[in-house]
Amino acid sequence: MRILLLLPLLFQGDPNLEAIRKGLRATGDEAYSYRVKGRFEREGESLPGPVLTSRMKVYQSARNGEKILVKGPDGLWRTPEDRLGENTEKIDPDAADIVRTLQGAEAPHRIVEALLGDVDKGRDPEDRDIDGVACRRYVLYYRMPVLKESLEKMIEKAIEKKTLTRPDEIRWSSSAKGSLRLYFSRKDGRLVKAVDERSVKIAYKVPEQQPDLKTYKTEMDFELSEWGKATPQLPKEVKERLEIRDP
Repeated sequence: MRILLLLPLLFQGDPNLEAIRKGLRATGDEAYSYRVKGRFEREGESLPGPVLTSRMKVYQSARNGEKILVKGPDGLWRTPEDRLGENTEKIDPDAADIVRTLQGAEAPHRIVEALLGDVDKGRDPEDRDIDGVACRRYVLYYRMPVLKESLEKMIEKAIEKKTLTRPDEIRWSSSAKGSLRLYFSRKDGRLVKAVDERSVKIAYKVPEQQPDLKTYKTEMDFELSEWGKATPQLPKEVKERLEIRDP
């Protein structure tokens, strides 16, 4: 009987998580502008439904559901597959990575919603101001298996890109950390900012000395603005090809 009485408590939803999901739904219900800071900075507009625009360096993309077009340095709007077939490595070694990033880009509120499946309950929410906006801050922590897998992939990619020398040791158990910080407006509950931060200590052997210890860290910031006002500036031809209707 005691076990049966406890079951409803075990399956009750986390009120903080429910508040976060509610805020993300409210965010997606209106158009907004966004900026993503990380390895590649990206900015654009998200509209209710599947419409998303993104800009990275001289590249720009527009998406409506599964349909997507990418504008490159030549000023032409082409499919990502066509762009990836171009020989642009000598002009811009990051071109292929940029196109793939634009091809897989999602609206920030959707990215955050997907990340919620990788975190555990964190601290109790606190009140914080972000650029003069009164916000409710939630701090959630990544589960170790997810954190380790994601950092391993990032480290391997950095080694492949020759931006990191392969470490002799990665101190997972003692130093791996990952958090997701979310800021929602106290006035209307919409997402204002999100910060995804992950890190781990890596070590390199030094002859007859203590290992050279460094921190490998990744951080991605999402900043949202112009709720209800953001309007993508797209050529008529692109709107027609993607079947995007004006509001």
